[in-house]
Amino acid sequence: MPPPWSLLILALSAPLAGGFVLHLETDCLLSADGGLLQPSWTLFFNKMPFTCFDFQAKGFVPCGLGASPLWGYYLGFPVADWLTNTSLQLPEDTTQQCQLRGQALWAQTGDRRTAPKVLISPVTPQNTPDPIMLACMVWGFYPGDVNITWLWNGEPVKDRLEPPRVTSNGDWSYQAQLTLPVDPQKGGSYTCSVHHSSLKAPLTAEWAPGVS
Repeated sequence: MPPPWSLLILALSAPLAGGFVLHLETDCLLSADGGLLQPSWTLFFNKMPFTCFDFQAKGFVPCGLGASPLWGYYLGFPVADWLTNTSLQLPEDTTQQCQLRGQALWAQTGDRRTAPKVLISPVTPQNTPDPIMLACMVWGFYPGDVNITWLWNGEPVKDRLEPPRVTSNGDWSYQAQLTLPVDPQKGGSYTCSVHHSSLKAPLTAEWAPGVS
């Protein structure tokens, strides 16, 4: 905690403040493969950033409210210097904790595999003379890398296709859609084949003229 005199001035300086909340937040920043980039510390005053740890400076520096002209000189820098001098073990200790907890968290989130679901549905044709447009809808999968292909009578359909549209659902899952113009008079059956890292074999759905 910062020195008592600093906290007292900090509290009394807040406009219309009947009290104050001061807390130190620790964040573990992970890379795309789950490795630890670096921990991060921020001292907040009434939910406003006041002092942040700077790895290049190897210490705390004023940030947010603490870096403002009104607060910085009298409080931001003194509090940052005090935290730097009294928290020498903080980077090493927190780095170890981040590594241990980050690995467990990553195994449950970013490193997990969730299998997709697939459904073929006719949709309104767009920019095509073909009477039917088939949409292969794939959803609920993680991670977001997915390969979707259309087959006609078991043979890959290579023309008239655009890349699938993959979007995030915002809940650690993704959805994708790949459409195919179809002429029912050709007959045959159409298959949507989905390849994903969670699957041991491709996931498929089939459609044929006259089948909804």
